[in-house]
Amino acid sequence: MTFLVSDAILGLSLTKFLLHLLNFAILFTCLWLILYKPVMKFIRARQERIDNQKKEAEENLKASEEARLASEERLRTIDEEIAEKKAMANRTLEEECDRKVKAAEERAEEILRHAEAEAASEREKAVAGAKKEIKDIAVTLAERVIEREIDDVDDRLIDDALEEWRHE
Repeated sequence: MTFLVSDAILGLSLTKFLLHLLNFAILFTCLWLILYKPVMKFIRARQERIDNQKKEAEENLKASEEARLASEERLRTIDEEIAEKKAMANRTLEEECDRKVKAAEERAEEILRHAEAEAASEREKAVAGAKKEIKDIAVTLAERVIEREIDDVDDRLIDDALEEWRHE
């Protein structure tokens, strides 16, 4: 039995081996054309889509960071405006309070002057009334004293004096 070299390779002849090799090359080429290229095209398209989404996400992140910074700046500005308005309101309130206190003090002084004037007027009225009553009482007392003290001799002297005054 003679063995050929070609028979020794896996029990295949050289022609069968070459045919299998040709079939494998055709299969590989077909698979290459049918599967590899579309799959690679799909992978590249997906990779581009992922890259675009990544760029978009980075741009959105950058834009949101800028918006956050702008918002913070606006908040700082608003806080400053609020502080200014609060200070202005406090100043206005203090000025209004001072004005009202001054007006109340002036009103109190006016009331005090009026009350003092009224008290002085009442005091003068009371003094005048007291003087009048004192005069009346003094006259009444003097009349009573004179009536008790004057006797007949004094009556004649008074009548004579009155007569003299009438003649003059």
